[in-house]
Amino acid sequence: MKTTFRVHWLTVTIWGTYEYGYKMWEEWFSPYLGSMRQSGHGGRGFRQLSKAMLKASFYADPILQEAVDDQKYFSFDFPGNACDAIPDKVFQIFILVLDKWEKARITRLDLAWDEVGFTPETVREAVDKEQMRSYLRRKSMKYTISPYELREDGQLGTSSLRLGSNLSDRMLRIYDKRGPVRLELQSRKNRSDLLAREVLKNQPHEWDKPAISHLRDYVDFINVETKELLPWWQAFVQDTDRAMKTVSDAREIELNRMIEWISTQVSPALSVLADVIGKDSIDAFIIDGRRKRGTKYKALLEAKEKNHES
Repeated sequence: MKTTFRVHWLTVTIWGTYEYGYKMWEEWFSPYLGSMRQSGHGGRGFRQLSKAMLKASFYADPILQEAVDDQKYFSFDFPGNACDAIPDKVFQIFILVLDKWEKARITRLDLAWDEVGFTPETVREAVDKEQMRSYLRRKSMKYTISPYELREDGQLGTSSLRLGSNLSDRMLRIYDKRGPVRLELQSRKNRSDLLAREVLKNQPHEWDKPAISHLRDYVDFINVETKELLPWWQAFVQDTDRAMKTVSDAREIELNRMIEWISTQVSPALSVLADVIGKDSIDAFIIDGRRKRGTKYKALLEAKEKNHES
């Protein structure tokens, strides 16, 4: 059987007002999941929670100490079934738009491969034999067997294996509850943001290869003596190399996005001002900006001061 790949969970936080978020939902996702309906309560640090079909959620109006403009943001949450209802191409274009035009973070991304050519028991055996190459420790593995639990395909007996913690930035799950064995890579925080931009900006039929590259950054299964990949793992990853990606500090990510935004969106207008009015006009904008920026860039400025001190 051929292995299939899919997005299994997506959560994105976007800076903007509730009204902007609702309009974005109606434009992008209501054709597939319907309009949002307010639940009458909040959740996850937000005062407002709205629900659409297949448990898709819209969180808005964050609970904050200070209600300032740069702290207005909202979040869309797409569980597995909701992801299935949205065409891959829509997700691709959505991520491209976020990457170019919006201040946004993908805070959770789960990727799944179905009908892989190995089982949870296969992986457990490799871990027990210390054939796993990863920063993970063997004690992070949790293996469970339910011999009398029915699978979705009617077979009796299920097994599952988890590597890593649900609270960390990455976790791996292999299970057969659905019938065919599924491998699932769960990512959060900066790691999920990196993974989404590296994978989902590509054409959907090209998602699988970079996703496997990032999976191999997290874990590999090798012959300890020859240093070659174990045959079942080699058959799965094929000729895909590791991505060799590390997550940058959040301040570095924010600074790079700011530089890119100024370069693509602001620099043409600044050049016109400099040519028409003079370069002193740019200095005036900088002085005015220092008065208006408030606490939004406090972390970046504090990092700069620490670097100077060192």
